[in-house]
Amino acid sequence: MPAEVAELRPTIDRSWLASAARQEPLVHAYALWDLERAPAQVRFASIAAAGTTVGYLLLWLGRAERPVVHWYGPWETCERLRRALPSPPYVLIAPSDVAEPLGRQLRPHRAEPLLLLRREPGALPELLGGARRLDRADLDALVGLVGRTQDPEVAGYREVDPGAEAVWGSFAGRALVGVARAAVRLPGIWVLSGVYVDPAYRGQGVGATLVAGVANEAGRHGAPLGLYARDDGGPAIRLYRRLGFVPSARRYWLEIGPPRVP
Repeated sequence: MPAEVAELRPTIDRSWLASAARQEPLVHAYALWDLERAPAQVRFASIAAAGTTVGYLLLWLGRAERPVVHWYGPWETCERLRRALPSPPYVLIAPSDVAEPLGRQLRPHRAEPLLLLRREPGALPELLGGARRLDRADLDALVGLVGRTQDPEVAGYREVDPGAEAVWGSFAGRALVGVARAAVRLPGIWVLSGVYVDPAYRGQGVGATLVAGVANEAGRHGAPLGLYARDDGGPAIRLYRRLGFVPSARRYWLEIGPPRVP
């Protein structure tokens, strides 16, 4: 498509996004959820051709020190979206045909393949006594658990209010030993994120119990459960496949840092 017929817009067509989410719910889940639930923390840029959206950027600004950007649309049609990318550092999640040319231009500090996985509603066994949804009475236990790791993704739990957001926990006695979060809860898709297990309890079924807790709750609402996972063939991917998740799409995680000093 010739570049001159494409229009770069500082917004998103809501009706188009809702329609696109019905076709590819997991791909558009964050865009639709954030637009509805946290409009002050997101910014969009989109490309339209002949009045129809063909691609967009979703910029999540909830963590100002490192925004997360989702790119939707093919490179040949939406290459002009790169003009709307923020200043580094940020994380970019993009299709492979976008990640490759942008990677050559931006020289990311880290580039990893991602799988978007989806599981249709259906009960899973909950081991180890199951997982339960946390509430504000569990806040100290949540902060204590995630405070023992330097993982920047898990550290985001320190800002989560378990009384307002959907966080599940698994316990050993009274000790919280694992957490998982339903970051998106839409009628057409729930999205699992932030699965974390205390290292001392790994390999004991805690992760499977957390995933089952969220999946079963999504199923009670008639929604499939999706997630983004690093496509490294490691234990997490093997666990999700064993629990019935199947690939839905592929993306790349590009960590764009400040320019390197020569």
